[in-house]
Amino acid sequence: MARSRWIPALAAAAALAGCPHPDTCNATLEKQAVWADAQDWYLYQDLLPATVDPALYKTPSELLDALTTEARNQGKDRYWSFLTTRQATQQYYGSGQSVGFGLGLLVRGTAPALQLFVSQAIPGAAAAGAGFLRGDEILAIGPDAANLESVLSHLQGGTLGSLFPPPVAGEVRAFQVKTQAGVTETRMVTTRVYDLVPVPSHWISNGVGYVALRTFIGTAEAPLRAAFQAFKSAGVTGVVVDLRYNGGGLVSIAEVLANLLGGGLAPQQPMYTLELNASHAAEDATFLFTAQPEAIASTKVAFITTGASASASELVANVLDPYLTVALVGGTTYGKPVGQYAFDLAPCDDVLFLIAFRLVNSVGHADYYAGLPDGTTGPTGFRAPLCPAADDLTQPQDSATEASTAAALHWLANGTCPPAPVAPSALLARSAAVAYPAAAAPSLAQRDIPGLF
Repeated sequence: MARSRWIPALAAAAALAGCPHPDTCNATLEKQAVWADAQDWYLYQDLLPATVDPALYKTPSELLDALTTEARNQGKDRYWSFLTTRQATQQYYGSGQSVGFGLGLLVRGTAPALQLFVSQAIPGAAAAGAGFLRGDEILAIGPDAANLESVLSHLQGGTLGSLFPPPVAGEVRAFQVKTQAGVTETRMVTTRVYDLVPVPSHWISNGVGYVALRTFIGTAEAPLRAAFQAFKSAGVTGVVVDLRYNGGGLVSIAEVLANLLGGGLAPQQPMYTLELNASHAAEDATFLFTAQPEAIASTKVAFITTGASASASELVANVLDPYLTVALVGGTTYGKPVGQYAFDLAPCDDVLFLIAFRLVNSVGHADYYAGLPDGTTGPTGFRAPLCPAADDLTQPQDSATEASTAAALHWLANGTCPPAPVAPSALLARSAAVAYPAAAAPSLAQRDIPGLF
């Protein structure tokens, strides 16, 4: 069975030699390939079972779940190794599309008093077309207006995902929604393919640039470059990078963003080192900063982060921390300091995403499984402070008066965190987000954009 190492999800470009394979998908050989790839490439080789009989497992996914159990128990592979399809991989990373409502959700409150809110409605997707806005509260969901189920019991039981359809087009759901104005209404929405709009907004005000990045996919590069060209033309040196719901993606786009922010650095300085397991240590590689025509000479960068900010989002902050004045604003990040290679399991239509490397910045900082900042100090620690700020759902995410954005602007202007949360509100006072609900079988977009449906 031929196996290729691809570029997706925090991976570096490379290729493995193919080998003869049958013309049709064979589940037995596919399971053997998953076991072989794990033995060869899995970052945590010491945490794999000593021996495994792939024939004892019904599916490749069940086998992979068994192989990663110990790493999962130690918090080192929180379902970051998984199987998907070739078509889904291309649709998300290459075409920048997903299937669903285009609705971002988060949960606030303390059990049993939990509430479900809209964090974002992606422009052009079905939810935005049906009138959903950031800050709407979802009260009930059902197949139609006559059969609505309250979301509260599902929030309490952790079964919210069961109210949503699988990620296929043409599925209808009714949503009972309470708007910020206090109006309760029912909206009918149908799933469809939509563009993820990876860079939803950017602006310049008083010499400061703001850019929001929803996810690190291939279609993000052109709008990122356009945003930074505008920053460069305006002489911007202080930047707010909004990554609050960004769970990661392609390392190649993370490199682009780091280079665009690091235009004042001398080219060829080390950005990060990619370290593989002991069997492939000879392939460890250090990647360097490179000059980009749209790059700006940033002096200060404020990254807006939450517990949903992960992987490539954390990588950019970590690689710039040794060189620039950086702050995190909002909350501690998720904690995913490792990345996957993707193995094509042809002729089956499956792709194995396998945790295969750790990422280390130029001063040796890595392994921040508890998120950033991680409390490390000294020459190899993470220097950037955290300015706590709420995710204020009463304001557009990119508004200068939204709590996290306002706190980031305050830090850029003053070099210190605000003395108190900015722009308190009724929604703000209820609580910080305690969860980003997940689908039962998350798509690639749902893995990289927590809370997406």
